[in-house]
Amino acid sequence: MSNTKTRRNIFLAVVVVVLTVAFFTGCGTTKEINEDYLVVSSMAIIPNQEDHDVLTLKIEGDYAESAWGVKSIEQETIGNTIVLSGTLELEGQGAFEYDVLVPSHVDVVKFNKRILWTRNQ
Repeated sequence: MSNTKTRRNIFLAVVVVVLTVAFFTGCGTTKEINEDYLVVSSMAIIPNQEDHDVLTLKIEGDYAESAWGVKSIEQETIGNTIVLSGTLELEGQGAFEYDVLVPSHVDVVKFNKRILWTRNQ
C-alpha cells in the first residue's frame, strides 16, 4: 500500500508543478477585449501635415474590468470602416492610448461593434 501512496504523491506533485508552470508562463492570463468595459476618456482629430487625405484619431481611455489591462490593439479596414480589436492581460495597465490613421475613404471607426467615431459627427 505504501507503493500506491508514493505513486499518488508523485502524481499530485507533478500536477502541482504543471499548474504552477502554466500560471507563471501566462496560460490563461490573456483574453479578448470586451468593448462594454472600454471607457474612452478622450478622442481628438489631428490633421496630418504630410498627407492631407489622412487624419489621425487619437484615442485615450481605460479598461474598467477588474484586474485586466490592455495588452495590444489591432485594426482592420473593412470597406469604409476601421474595426479595432485587442487583447487584455491579467494584471496589466488599464489606461491606454492608441492612434488610428484614418484615410479619406474611411467614414467609421469602431471597437468591435461599438462605434467610436464617424466622419459626419
